[in-house]
Amino acid sequence: MDQPVDAAVGWWLQEALAGKGPSVPAAIEPDVESPFDVVILGGGYTGLWTAWWLVDRQPGVRLAIVDRGICGGGPSGRNGGFVHGWWDQLPYLVERFGPDQALRIARLVDESVASIGSWAAANGVEAWYRRGGYMRVSASPAQDGEWRAAVRTAAAVGVPEQYIDLGAEEVRARCASPVMRAGALMPNAATVQPARLARGLHDVLAARGVTFLEHTTASSVESATPLLVRTSRGDLRAEQVVLALNAWAASWPGFRTSLLSWGSHMLMTEPVPSFLESIGWRGGEAIADSRFTVHYFRTTPDGRVAFGAGVGAAGFGGRVDGRYDRDARAEARARDAMLRFFPDLAGAEVVSAWGGPIDISPDRLPMIGSRDGGRVHYAHGFSGNGVAPAHFAGRLLSAIVGDPAGELATLQIVNRSHRHFPPEPLRFTGARVVREALVRRDEVEDAGGRPSLILRAVAAAPRMLGYRFGATADD
Repeated sequence: MDQPVDAAVGWWLQEALAGKGPSVPAAIEPDVESPFDVVILGGGYTGLWTAWWLVDRQPGVRLAIVDRGICGGGPSGRNGGFVHGWWDQLPYLVERFGPDQALRIARLVDESVASIGSWAAANGVEAWYRRGGYMRVSASPAQDGEWRAAVRTAAAVGVPEQYIDLGAEEVRARCASPVMRAGALMPNAATVQPARLARGLHDVLAARGVTFLEHTTASSVESATPLLVRTSRGDLRAEQVVLALNAWAASWPGFRTSLLSWGSHMLMTEPVPSFLESIGWRGGEAIADSRFTVHYFRTTPDGRVAFGAGVGAAGFGGRVDGRYDRDARAEARARDAMLRFFPDLAGAEVVSAWGGPIDISPDRLPMIGSRDGGRVHYAHGFSGNGVAPAHFAGRLLSAIVGDPAGELATLQIVNRSHRHFPPEPLRFTGARVVREALVRRDEVEDAGGRPSLILRAVAAAPRMLGYRFGATADD
């Protein structure tokens, strides 16, 4: 029998940290005459991969990573561990950037899928990397065909093998859930143990000489020469600063109308290998349905089911608090959804439940760029799909730092314009109302009903206002 784990940490982090002592905050003794080349605020995937690309390209670079908790302790150590690219985003990429640049960006993100696995193997990080593909499926008539525009666009730009239409029988052959219908397959996709990957990055970078300041809160970056980073344990000086704040960027000056922070929650079952065998879920596929408040699920090497649902609450002013870690209503909704997909799991023990924030951008693509005269750089807004895109973003950020005129640093996705959310309290109020409307709309459609006119109108409001999420107006 598994031992209970801390709900505010979650099974992935508990497993990754088992047998390891707590990290101890180091004293900050900044050398005014010798500042860091780069200080990175945020020790999740974005900050860690930025550091990796920098030390790999520039041996001897002086780097420090500051994190309010432990590296990987936020969403990077709590997510579903889905590693896939943006082939499902192709229609919007083509609309926004044109076919050539869209294909270039999609291929770069796709490269990250294999690169993460090869990096883990080369550096001795056992992150449970398994290339089993990613299936986007329908779980109600309202979701049927959601993926077809992306499948058609992939074929139109010459990469039909990257996103493949699947019939209902083909879906059931991979995972025989009673509610899953047709879908699409992204073959070049994998799963990882997300906290093992994050902590492995930390350990490899520490061995390469990167300074880690965990349990340290950064409060501001002040313009000076060099830049001055104010933290809870002293000041740091840096020639350049990278803001890799994830959902915490929603409360950072300059980004407060660029992001929404919403909660996503996960459950982990006890090992159920015989159940997985009975439904034919042997290939390690990562699977998600086609709701906006998405359900996502995968297996582990010892035969568990990890099941997530994007049904958590929003925070006022972008604040990330305990509701993101533990939300009884969201956990109950996730459990109900898991049993809808897999009724035979009713007798399986759920050994862990946890949550974390996701950073929603207006167009659901990450915002990557520079500010403050080109010395402060940022990436955030992964909108619940950050494992491979954060690797891509780290690659771009390192290029912006080291080669700002180069091809990667000047991709059209860098420093692009975007819509803004309204200021508080409108942002919080709107997010709460729309979020609940989207969840309720999805639940009614899952049950085979038709949402009311009012519910459909509220759920469609974001798209009517020009944001790329929520229901379409004619649903």
